[in-house]
Amino acid sequence: MNSFSKKEAKKLLDGNAFCREMNTAISKVGSAAAFARLHGLKPQTVRDCWDLKSINPDVVAALGFIQVIRYPVSGQTGVFATAKDVQEKLNNFIRQHKTQRIAAGIFGIHETHLSNIQNGLRGFSPVLTILGFGPPAMFYIKRAADHGAS
Repeated sequence: MNSFSKKEAKKLLDGNAFCREMNTAISKVGSAAAFARLHGLKPQTVRDCWDLKSINPDVVAALGFIQVIRYPVSGQTGVFATAKDVQEKLNNFIRQHKTQRIAAGIFGIHETHLSNIQNGLRGFSPVLTILGFGPPAMFYIKRAADHGAS
């Protein structure tokens, strides 16, 4: 598993740090409406993000970030896994238990539901605890600078 270590997790901004960045950026231009105009966004979209009603990906991008979901690894404070890590562990769990039907029974869900989780049609929630992960957490990563791309 390629879980993020505590050092790597320091690159992830939590919601509070993201809000500080957003407040700073909006304060620099004077208002949410000015920030919206500067970035070609609807003012209400920026205000909704600023009020934490909804986090819009366009506002996140305008601030220079990418929104990511990570899964805390149970019993390892500050260590987070990607969706790929969870998927990998799920697939190994199913292989270890020989059939999807047996694995689904352990999770307490129907095998069709488990199949849908494996195929990305449903979220990981029903399998996280047994696989050793906590509920998903939203983080933000600074977007890499665009180096000469056209």
